Amino acid sequence: MLGLPDARRIRRGLRAVSALPGRQLRSARARHNGPKLRRTSTYLTNTSGYRIFVRVTEPDDELVRPAVVLVPGRDKDGTVFDSALYPLTAREVASLGVRCIAFDPVGRGKSWGHDDFCGSEGQDALRAVLDYTHSRRDVRAGSVGVASFSLGLALAAPVLAAHGDRLPTAFLLDWEGPVDRDAILRSGDLPPAARAALARDPDVFWAHREPMPSMDDLPCEYIRIQARDDHALGPRGAQGAVALVAEAARGRAPHTRLNDNRPDVAWRADQVEEISWAPSSPSRLNRMLLEVLRERLAT
Repeated sequence: MLGLPDARRIRRGLRAVSALPGRQLRSARARHNGPKLRRTSTYLTNTSGYRIFVRVTEPDDELVRPAVVLVPGRDKDGTVFDSALYPLTAREVASLGVRCIAFDPVGRGKSWGHDDFCGSEGQDALRAVLDYTHSRRDVRAGSVGVASFSLGLALAAPVLAAHGDRLPTAFLLDWEGPVDRDAILRSGDLPPAARAALARDPDVFWAHREPMPSMDDLPCEYIRIQARDDHALGPRGAQGAVALVAEAARGRAPHTRLNDNRPDVAWRADQVEEISWAPSSPSRLNRMLLEVLRERLAT
């Protein structure tokens, strides 16, 4: 919610709080009807030698199951997926019968290093998490997905474009990630270290962080969930979503999807008013995200 006017941020916060009873009831039903869950944690090491903290929420068994890696948004660590104020929680995902892996990017939470604002170190942390996920014997080959939230797309898209062939990920589910540098700058202030890096070499800085250049190289299905009124950019976010899906549709992605619209369409900017948009209601958005995961992981 960074970068929004205070009144809009307050309204979104109030809507999120009002959605809590419904989500808590659904979570209680899922816990009752679904598998018993366990929570474990471990550390991985990225190429630079930083220790990356990982939380695994999963059914308490040894069955071979699908897995989903959760990628947090701007300034967030993996604990955000414990909060029902976020669009999705790790327990909600695990209750689908999924091994759910959340992590702290470099410099956030319990991970070592300095947060490089979704740069090469943060991306290498996600690469290490994907290596770990694919190496687990209790994870079904071909059934690993990535779900990124907001600026988490700046981590997920470059990593999957670079390593998706070696680490055959089934899909990227993206909730309202920014399209380019303009969207990233509009959605919130850069931290001091990122501002300094941007001032030193803007081309190098953005080459690592803009999602758009990676979209045509995604070797997996791309699913975009987008409200007409973006959580960080308001109505501007819809145009970015259309551009991202169109670029993925023209590229390597075997399938693309924008909300519940027709799949595999390279949408145009002038079609924004024709598109079915995701709900702004936190409760309905949560149901939609879980349904997309349930549907995708059943294939």
